[in-house]
Amino acid sequence: MYKKLWFICLFIFTLSFVACDTTDDSDPTQGSLANISFKKIMELSPFAAAENISVSPNEKYMIFSYRENTSVKNYYSKDGGESVQELFIYGKDKDKPIQTNISNSGLFVTSDGGVYDLNNIRSGSAAVHYATGVTDSGKLIYIQNDGANGKTFFIDNNGTYESTGVQLTMNEDYYLGTSGEKMGFFDSYNRVIGEFDVVTKTFTQTTLTNLNYSQVYGNGLSRNKVKTAYSYGHFAYAKEGGVIIITPSQEIRYYNYPADYQIWQNTEGGMKLFGDHAYVNIFDRWGAKKVYVASGTTVEPVDHDFAVCRVGDKVYSQGFLENGSRFKSGIIKESNGTKSYLPLEYDFQYASNQMFGKTYVLGNYAYVSDKVYDIGAKTYATSPIGEIVSIYHDESKTLAYTSKGIYTSTDNRNWTEESTDLVRPNLVTKGTDGKYHALTLVQQVYISPSTQARTYSVDIRAYESINGISWNFVTGSATNLSGTGPRFMSSDGKVQAINNNVGSAGMSSFSENFGESWVRIVNGVNTTTGEEVPAGFKTSEFETSNGKFLSVQFEFNGQMFLNSCATSTGNCTEIEIVPSFNAESMYQFDDGSTTLTSKDELVFNTLDGIYLSSSIR
Repeated sequence: MYKKLWFICLFIFTLSFVACDTTDDSDPTQGSLANISFKKIMELSPFAAAENISVSPNEKYMIFSYRENTSVKNYYSKDGGESVQELFIYGKDKDKPIQTNISNSGLFVTSDGGVYDLNNIRSGSAAVHYATGVTDSGKLIYIQNDGANGKTFFIDNNGTYESTGVQLTMNEDYYLGTSGEKMGFFDSYNRVIGEFDVVTKTFTQTTLTNLNYSQVYGNGLSRNKVKTAYSYGHFAYAKEGGVIIITPSQEIRYYNYPADYQIWQNTEGGMKLFGDHAYVNIFDRWGAKKVYVASGTTVEPVDHDFAVCRVGDKVYSQGFLENGSRFKSGIIKESNGTKSYLPLEYDFQYASNQMFGKTYVLGNYAYVSDKVYDIGAKTYATSPIGEIVSIYHDESKTLAYTSKGIYTSTDNRNWTEESTDLVRPNLVTKGTDGKYHALTLVQQVYISPSTQARTYSVDIRAYESINGISWNFVTGSATNLSGTGPRFMSSDGKVQAINNNVGSAGMSSFSENFGESWVRIVNGVNTTTGEEVPAGFKTSEFETSNGKFLSVQFEFNGQMFLNSCATSTGNCTEIEIVPSFNAESMYQFDDGSTTLTSKDELVFNTLDGIYLSSSIR
């Protein structure tokens, strides 16, 4: 499992036992560090971004498609969503999201004709058979050229296809799918629908002379500019301004989208049909996307995205439930007006970034992204203050600088909006001068057109305040420094920015006045004065409430070290820690997501979840 690395000065100095272990043995900080313990407070939240959902009619078998970074992964369940496993697909549909019908026995067919059995999936296995479609009862149908008989329907009998003698009298390109015990075909240009009934072994086709496309807004006569679908005897046709549903009794229902959604782009928005419910993924004239469902006599918006599957009157969708058990989102089953997450138990092995970003633990609540987690109740809700940029623990309140504004709280759950000032400082401290000091950091990335190599720099501006709410820019402090920028600013004004670009080891910038001015340090030498930095020089990552300074280091072999320093630039003692979480490979990540609570507890973001340490006071 990939893990995380936190370090500040690796490019300049090694973080072995540095310089001076002059800390008195009676220092309570050393005792708390040596006896530090950890507890998991947040579990991973699986399945946060499904693109497609497929569910069998008996709701036993399910397939979920997800995009992890740039690749697509498919997962399946054969116990109604209690657990999932990864689904390996080969052929044309490899690495593509799957939307398909699944039989009540767990069979499904990919777009290139491969038949898979969810009761017999093995890593590396290929399709178990081939077919054009599979019915709800598990009958496999194949359309093949039968010589003089032309395209003919064949039905599988214990692994061998047998001809029905029934001819397909339409172009096979008009095949839309298999649903129930029938296959559906729709030649929308000529207004012809067709069905092959597997039970009766009959094919019927009908020309819909009363089908009037002009009753729905838009042109949409080009096959490339419309969407068609088939489900349980229903046919659907979607174009720019609306959707048409044809019922099994050949009643034709016309649905126009709201006026703001009647635009040309909707010809490519997508449609999914489940019985007489047509879900369309459409844009308004300002580019915003929304999912609508057409059914009965209305077309109405829904509160979920286009990852949807309907089985009877039950709806499976992907999204977030307030006060639910998922951080981002999950598969939601709605039945009789009640929504709940599917369990989807799965031993995730995330291959890259952690699901949780920087997490701030404030009392009994953890804030991450735009969510707040109740640690006791183990539920997530939308944060009332938006996404936190930075936190400052003041004497009697918490100051939160967020995407929405500046807030204060005395109980870490109920917040007062103090300002909507656009200044959202990334680093905040209260100086020994009694003023609040802050830095804003704006990342810049240059990508070489020839090598695609990335070079990072950061625009920095310094601010000061008398109350931590109203900020004044420090004239002349604006600068651009190489690297991804500083992560900590001490109460005595020390701040260091490592140049962590490739080939820049040993280079950094250092400030002693809250980032108002900077000097360059190259290989331990102050380039302004020409003097070497003091022995044991080291900037930390955190400042505790009792005036100690701390940094965390993970080694290549999974060892974890805490460095406790008496000053903001040195006099450090290193202690090896054995964490209760898996620390292997945590050195590979350096995103500065570890935080410190007002009680001086460290908050670790790992691939296994969020861990909270005991207090290090």
